Amino acid sequence: MPSLRQQLPPLDALVMFDAAARHMSFTLAANELNVTQAAVSRQIRNLEQNLGIRLFTRGHRNVELSPEGRMYQHSVHLALAHICDATNEIRNVPQATFVVATDQAVAGLWLQRRLPTFFGLNPEISVRLIVSDKEDCLRERVDVAIIHGNGHWPGFKSRMLFPEEIVPVCSPSCIEKYGPVSGPQSLMNFPLIEHEDERWDWMNWRVWLSMNNVEVPREHHKLLINNYALVIQAAEAGDGVALGWRYVIDDSLKSGRLVSPVNQFVKTKLGYHVVMHETEHINPAVEKFCNWVFSTFEADRQNGVPTAGTR
Repeated sequence: MPSLRQQLPPLDALVMFDAAARHMSFTLAANELNVTQAAVSRQIRNLEQNLGIRLFTRGHRNVELSPEGRMYQHSVHLALAHICDATNEIRNVPQATFVVATDQAVAGLWLQRRLPTFFGLNPEISVRLIVSDKEDCLRERVDVAIIHGNGHWPGFKSRMLFPEEIVPVCSPSCIEKYGPVSGPQSLMNFPLIEHEDERWDWMNWRVWLSMNNVEVPREHHKLLINNYALVIQAAEAGDGVALGWRYVIDDSLKSGRLVSPVNQFVKTKLGYHVVMHETEHINPAVEKFCNWVFSTFEADRQNGVPTAGTR
């Protein structure tokens, strides 16, 4: 298959043709492009030879587009305008642009809701957000990640943002429908909403309940969802009880859209960490972002967000 370079005429010829077609004058086109009239005439003649079509009819004192030339000018002008727009967009991308990666839970329930505040404080910074529950968060082109784990990733440095505390959550209407609740065993009366995830270290209902001395019957009804933000939405809608990762779902607890039906919670040795590649040079914009993340989390914690197990 011929390459684009083999199929397309030279760019200079297209630019000069577009200018001449807009002005209906080789002389005015030359003035716009700061070249000689002879250069414009030569490029357009070469373009006509390349295409095998006469683009202009030339009079003694003027030029006019041929029918083929008018049709071609319409496409050429649009194509050049698109290239110009794309070029200007690339040139105007803020230098303080970096890539943040995190999972569905943090992105959908915590970070995305707070990013407008960060942009308001730092209008010169742009962020490219990658959302993935897989190892994509630690790809080479990611500048900083907020991810779940034990804090040890070879080749990376990390700092814990918040520990893993997991508490059952549901809507108030769900308790009215399936309650009363006297302890973890009572949750067997509720539909359980499960986050279906491939990660081995992600807490599920069977593990959480077994840590609270409750055995889950095999036939117990569960709603399985592979997106954690949708898990929480289902819980808010009254579809059942979900496992809530504290701090990630604190907005819903604080607003009352979710409550915890039991006082028990599970705290593990894992947590969410801010992770960066081991490097001596830290992007100042990334440093601003990390400082903002930690200060925002601390402000959230101090602003009366309920503790785990609070009804």
